Amino acid sequence: MKDVINQIIQIDKHAFESQENNENELLKVRKTYEETINIYKKEKLNNAKQNAESIAEKMDSILKNKEEKQKNAISKISDEIDKQYKDAEKMLMEKLFSKLFALEE
Repeated sequence: MKDVINQIIQIDKHAFESQENNENELLKVRKTYEETINIYKKEKLNNAKQNAESIAEKMDSILKNKEEKQKNAISKISDEIDKQYKDAEKMLMEKLFSKLFALEE
């Protein structure tokens, strides 16, 4: 009877040790998977960040280009208005002087 109890104790002890080993192995596998997931997550976040930065740089470049084009267009319009104003002013001055000189004669 004592041998049977000792065998049961040994079997129970062996089962308990096997269970602990299995739990430890599962814990190691879980940690490995969690680390893999964290690395994957960081990589994807870094890729997304780099893509966002690249898109932002492209958009900034496009906006600067459009702004430069608008400035050039505004400058051309301004120059044309200035030219027309000076031409009108010159023509008005010529008319004014010709009338003044006509009155003196």
